[in-house]
Amino acid sequence: MTVAVLPTVAYGDPSAPPLILLRGLPSEPGRARGLDALTERWIVGGPARSHRVHAVGRPAQLAPGATMAEIAALYAGALRRRFGAPAAVMGVSTGASIALQLATDHPDLVSSLVVAAGAAALGAAGRAVQRRYADLLATDERVATSELAVATMDSPLLAPAVRLVTRLLPGPADPAGLRVLVEAEDCYDVRDRLCRVAAPALVVSGGRDVFYPLDLATETAHRLPRGTHIVYPNRSHAGVPLHPRFGRDIGEFLRAQLPAGRIRSGDLRAQGSIPYS
Repeated sequence: MTVAVLPTVAYGDPSAPPLILLRGLPSEPGRARGLDALTERWIVGGPARSHRVHAVGRPAQLAPGATMAEIAALYAGALRRRFGAPAAVMGVSTGASIALQLATDHPDLVSSLVVAAGAAALGAAGRAVQRRYADLLATDERVATSELAVATMDSPLLAPAVRLVTRLLPGPADPAGLRVLVEAEDCYDVRDRLCRVAAPALVVSGGRDVFYPLDLATETAHRLPRGTHIVYPNRSHAGVPLHPRFGRDIGEFLRAQLPAGRIRSGDLRAQGSIPYS
């Protein structure tokens, strides 16, 4: 298998235990840009108080037809080379799908797991939105970005403003590779394999998430042998990581999994890009 180099942006104390953050779409390789960069800093706020957070996007130039299992295997190889020991893993949205695939296929690599705005499979509405997104990526990247943002917000009142703002932003890096990832998630479903996940797991869901609806998220949490579920009832897909309690809930869960004496207070300054090589 090809050796993947996954550049990261790291936050927090370099001596703290690692947390691997798998980004949601567009899951930019390297450093997140624009609004995604601001959102990422908000997301890591809680975890970076006790962990060194390594935010990582998708591998560059994914081969057409790659499956979620094959994509997760690229991350698994990178984590084995970089850390050589189990680490905490957190995924958001499509990143949560990769995290669950990783935890089911390579449970020895995951010491604790956070599934944020995700589940063990896409819902029917989410699958339809992402199929349209994949088609648009091949024809108009800015429209693709705009329509995905509107769907994640799930707010008709905000839709015109969201479309206006997002169409002014740059398109995703490597749109062909992004389309491969989106198409891979279309066939993703690990519900029958969640029993393989040995690590304690937290699922954080929104009650109005159209991509990973609450029934699927609840089933995911129940099937995880050591699963816990937190629901923000009135939150859309995009609203989950923006909830005022999100950072605190994630941070408390992750700190509870640390051995005594390993909790420390980190800072939130982004460190340089560190390749998993």
